[in-house]
Amino acid sequence: MSPAQIVTNLVATLLIFIVASFFVAAEFALVQTRPSQLEDMLAKGQGNKKKLRRALHMTHNLNEYLSTTQVGTTLVGVVLGWFSADTFATILEDLFHLTPMNDSLIKSVSAILGVVLLTYLEVVLTEVVPKNIAIDKPVPMMMGIVTPLHIFHTIVYPFVWLLNTSSNGILKLMGFTPADEENEVYSQSEIIKLSRNAVHGGSLDKEDLTYMERAFELNDKVAKDIMTDRTRLSVLDSTDTIAYALKKYLEEGYSRFPVVRDNDKDDVVGYVYAYDIVQQSQIDGNVPVTRIIRTIITVPESMPIQDILHLMISKHTPIVLVVDEYGGTSGIVTDKDIYEELFGSVKDEIDDVSDDYIIKDKDGQVHVSGKTTLYDFERFFHTDLKAFQDSDIITIGGYMMEHYPNLKKGESIELEGYKFTLDSIEQGFMRWFIVEPIKDKDQKDDQSKDEN
Repeated sequence: MSPAQIVTNLVATLLIFIVASFFVAAEFALVQTRPSQLEDMLAKGQGNKKKLRRALHMTHNLNEYLSTTQVGTTLVGVVLGWFSADTFATILEDLFHLTPMNDSLIKSVSAILGVVLLTYLEVVLTEVVPKNIAIDKPVPMMMGIVTPLHIFHTIVYPFVWLLNTSSNGILKLMGFTPADEENEVYSQSEIIKLSRNAVHGGSLDKEDLTYMERAFELNDKVAKDIMTDRTRLSVLDSTDTIAYALKKYLEEGYSRFPVVRDNDKDDVVGYVYAYDIVQQSQIDGNVPVTRIIRTIITVPESMPIQDILHLMISKHTPIVLVVDEYGGTSGIVTDKDIYEELFGSVKDEIDDVSDDYIIKDKDGQVHVSGKTTLYDFERFFHTDLKAFQDSDIITIGGYMMEHYPNLKKGESIELEGYKFTLDSIEQGFMRWFIVEPIKDKDQKDDQSKDEN
């Protein structure tokens, strides 16, 4: 083989390597690019619309275009094996002739090393490198290969059609169903794993993943899993008056009360709504609660949560009664119970004060923000302070700065049975206090006796 022919073959080998890299990159770009990514880009007007539509068509006909890349890869492999191995063997023979080895040994060693060298370069340059690039940047790679792959596909389409038809026929004879990318279905666990990868990659918000996980968990839960148990139900008897119901509402704060007969929780006849109680009390508070009773729907303990939600929506009711297999009352489920399964605990006006303003640490100390309103302080400690009720100031911090302006960090004051210790000052504002109830002498003596 002449030097000129060797150079020609090396240049041709380099070009064939480039073509082989193209088909490998195309194959992995097709597999790694999700149709949803391309649809999202089309919807947002990103990139070349013609290329995006063509790429979307390719991903929807994955088998056909993967066959196209395999045809290309096979053709390139045949061409490489045809003359590139001999070229490398010839170059190695010329080098080995500089050694004292005999001709027969040189030809054998050169032929073997030629194949090894060609295989190494082919695997590294035309397999591993383009594969990793396509996996790392699937969409940009897809946009780069879509047009030339489309042209090549058009040229070899008859052969690709023959290959797909033949392979599908053989699969059917063997009892297998040909793969259909359109019918690909992901399980819940696979969707969660993909979503977690998206969170790590920064393309999905962590909160969205949390809601998704809770939604899947919700699908597996039934009424019994989230209901308020009958032992914790606060009910009204059908003979109770509106005035009594109003008093109970003001004391307990629940917005809805189940109504029972003869104080029997297994005989629930409906429920009353706080707004109706207040409204009726303005008219006549001495009538029984049955005047404003609303129908309550019953559901079995085993009813899935999503079915209960659909029932609530269709029946326009925010509460259902959960009954056991014998028809007895197990508890109630409200719309809030379902929302909290999805979005976590949601505090409303009857719940304790926000954890942002009043915090109980691991040592049992209660830290109260200066931004806490006087009313929220009284709600948390279940008390009424005359000093607060007589004040026009809104917050704890404002009250302390008004009445104790010289209070320094670490100093304490006592106010109607509570000790306030200033814990933090920020920009001149009393930011945090440590508050503890002051036990009177009798309580201390009782506690000492208990300890002894």
